Amino acid sequence: MTAMRKLFFLLFGMWFLCFATGASAADDSVIYSRGDSATTVGTGATKAETYDLAQQLNDPALVGMQVKAVRVTFPFANGLSEARVWLSRELPAIKSQRMQAPDIASKEFTPKRGYTEVVFDEPYTLTEEGLCVGYSFKLDASTSARKPVVCTRQASTGGFFLHSTQVYRTAWHDMTVELNDLAIQVVLAGNDVHQHAAGVSNIKEIEGRTGRATSTTFDIVNHGTQGVRSFDYTYEIAGQTGSKHVNLSPALPGIFGRSATVNLQLPAVAEKGSYPVVVTITKVNNEANQDLAPSGQGVAILYHTLPTHRAVLEEYTGTWCGYCPRGFVGLEEMNRLHPTDFIGISYHNRDPMEIMPSGQFPSDVSGFPAAFIDRNVSTDAFSGSAASKTFGIKTVWKNACSVTAPAEVDIQTEWTSDSILRATSLVTFPVDRDECPYEVGFILLSDGLTGTGSNWAQANYYSGETGWPTSMKQFTSGSSSIAGLTFNFVIVARSSKAGIEGSLSAPVVADVPQTFDYSFDIREAVNTAGQLVVQDKSNLSVVVLLIEKATGRIVNANKVRCGQSTIDGIGQPTQTVGIRSMRYFDLQGRPVSELRQGIFIKSETLEDGSVRTRKVKF
Repeated sequence: MTAMRKLFFLLFGMWFLCFATGASAADDSVIYSRGDSATTVGTGATKAETYDLAQQLNDPALVGMQVKAVRVTFPFANGLSEARVWLSRELPAIKSQRMQAPDIASKEFTPKRGYTEVVFDEPYTLTEEGLCVGYSFKLDASTSARKPVVCTRQASTGGFFLHSTQVYRTAWHDMTVELNDLAIQVVLAGNDVHQHAAGVSNIKEIEGRTGRATSTTFDIVNHGTQGVRSFDYTYEIAGQTGSKHVNLSPALPGIFGRSATVNLQLPAVAEKGSYPVVVTITKVNNEANQDLAPSGQGVAILYHTLPTHRAVLEEYTGTWCGYCPRGFVGLEEMNRLHPTDFIGISYHNRDPMEIMPSGQFPSDVSGFPAAFIDRNVSTDAFSGSAASKTFGIKTVWKNACSVTAPAEVDIQTEWTSDSILRATSLVTFPVDRDECPYEVGFILLSDGLTGTGSNWAQANYYSGETGWPTSMKQFTSGSSSIAGLTFNFVIVARSSKAGIEGSLSAPVVADVPQTFDYSFDIREAVNTAGQLVVQDKSNLSVVVLLIEKATGRIVNANKVRCGQSTIDGIGQPTQTVGIRSMRYFDLQGRPVSELRQGIFIKSETLEDGSVRTRKVKF
């Protein structure tokens, strides 16, 4: 960006902020606006087109107030024409790729750089149904490459809808999915405008665990002329209440709709269930809150078992593949950043670590390198969905982990002989289910594989390249073939291509683990040439996969070093609080009334409401 362009956007942003204070509104008016920082966007069309832009006004605090005028802003005026502001109860219909006439009001104006205030002939009174406020204009072909739309740096529900005659032709497009709110201001008047008033919105839904404190967020929304410098609030969940004083920095300006996100800490709840979370703003700027609707409500869903989703990154590679080093680095970096929860699996092809032909891969691989998250999302093992030289796989992986898993997955392993490794999966669902559309599968991984000879040397097409992160230095500063590498995360054996039929059963009993045993004989862990792949037993790990039968997707997983367990103290008492009740189940999850010799699942409900399960032997 040139110095002149930087100066323009700096001055534009400063001017935008000054205008956004609402100081120029009449004494009996108040400004509604969702954001205070400006950026410009365009649809990317290269031809002349007409823009239709809208924002929804659905804040209950606005009901009964009157819309007097609308302020719209442009970063330039040259090449703009046929501009008008409008009001409609709903987004106007799109027919023949054109927006139909709004059903309340429409008024033409002449576009100019900066803000233009357009006053309606008659004010419109807001109802509980809400309102769509918008503006339209035509962009000439000569200026079509410029970005004519100004939006804020904040995204909220209903904040920006767009239709255009070249790009978004057939329907309205919700731009807050990829951008932010539309920079538009509404001039309001009414008898119920207060100085110190604020409401609550967007209490984020909580999925938490019983017996543990939880946290969420909510938005405080200014509804007063004095803005919000500080506020007091109360909360309530499951009969427990609390309060807190918050100083906002920066403060919210005296503009309707400006909001700030606040963290909310909630106390532990003993019993599982769905609980309303009520937040009430009691004071604004140390004055009693004058808002007519000072409360907001969310929900907390609490479980005894709260699954942790550990997304699986499966990489397809080979030492002959010169573009595969980025996957080598991607898995190493992810394991360094997330050593507890990251699960990487490396499938080799046409080298000494190949244990299956490509036709037996669990995903459809048409070329190398390739990678998939949870056998569901095709990605790049280094860049993810970002630019090629950006380490973006961490974002793709985190997004996958944010999806709620249907069950918690644990694993216990033990050597039953020098060559036989037994793995036991424990799958615990948080709720009862009549069906169980899942199966488990097991994968044996090895770290530390290395060898000599040309087929162990990694081909490298990144030699001498620049612009890569330092994590790629081994390859960017190396030769076109790199010998002596140590390969980790390599699959050396598996139970099956997908899940094991019958490994889980229905009905599912909440909080009671279903177990399944599978044994690996490391003498059978050989490559496609019949040579043993395992080099050191101490470098082996087992991954257990929870697989959706209908789709083949991995929905959760866990990993452990061989001879260890992901459950601390299996078979050993570790309680530090009192036990409320105790039950025993067999390995199929069925209640057991009389104990006998064998292995069982012991389920203990503790005094704090949490549930602990472990495997015991009698």
